[in-house]
Amino acid sequence: MTLATAATLVLGPAYAYPREQPMAVNLELPALRSRVGRPAAAVANEELPPLSIPKLVDDGRHWRLDTARGAVHVWIPHGYAPETAATVVYVHGYYADVDGAWFGHQLPSQFALSGINAMFIACEAPSSKREPVAWASLNALLATVARTVGGTTMPKGRVVAVGHSGAFRTLERWLPNRRLDTVILLDAAYGDLWAYRRWLLGAATRRLIYLGDDTITRTDQLHAWLPSSVVIDGLQLIAGLPERAKDARVVYIRSSIGHMPLVTGGIVLPTILRALHVKRVLTAPIPYPL
Repeated sequence: MTLATAATLVLGPAYAYPREQPMAVNLELPALRSRVGRPAAAVANEELPPLSIPKLVDDGRHWRLDTARGAVHVWIPHGYAPETAATVVYVHGYYADVDGAWFGHQLPSQFALSGINAMFIACEAPSSKREPVAWASLNALLATVARTVGGTTMPKGRVVAVGHSGAFRTLERWLPNRRLDTVILLDAAYGDLWAYRRWLLGAATRRLIYLGDDTITRTDQLHAWLPSSVVIDGLQLIAGLPERAKDARVVYIRSSIGHMPLVTGGIVLPTILRALHVKRVLTAPIPYPL
């Protein structure tokens, strides 16, 4: 199997979200600009040249903020529209700091691969169990970002927290925040799992996506408390999130992909982000992963 064929299986074609129509295609991308105004039949039979992931990243805008609580990275894609954009806050796990995760885990490339209209924020978090939580208040983090990214309007849409592994300590602190409506646990089912159940049942608009790999015993326990969860095999993510999971309120992914590849492989994180009910800024297929 060639790399291009394998990558097509991984990412597949882009799709429209169940509750949102995709936004206009980013016509600044060279691969798409030449297709504007051409007959549909001609375009349908044409093989797109591969889009450049570095270009997708560079076409966006990046800030690195130095704060009293550590560095904060912010990235928005080209075509960012605050009226419909989500706020996606990513929290790294142990044995890393936010700079190491940002560059070493290629987070901006993975955010770009998701193709969604969002402001992506990555904040500092404990790198070991001995370190204190850097951002105990989600509101304080968002306020700091708002003060610093001058000239850029903050998103008006949903607020999503994504945490990997040891990030559970930060996410637990954020659960009382009324603005938080979606939580994604990437092998982060530690601590007080019952708190996530309470949070989810606290409002009908809230959504929980949780993935177990090293923590599969714990995520199975959470599933026992949330039996309505749509359960999927983690390997299904290679072909994209199944249709039944895209609009489900509670999704449980039983993974064997590996604890670190979940956030370094360029497949799991973008695929799960595409399951958010957020408009797209990129509708073209991307024919390869990282």
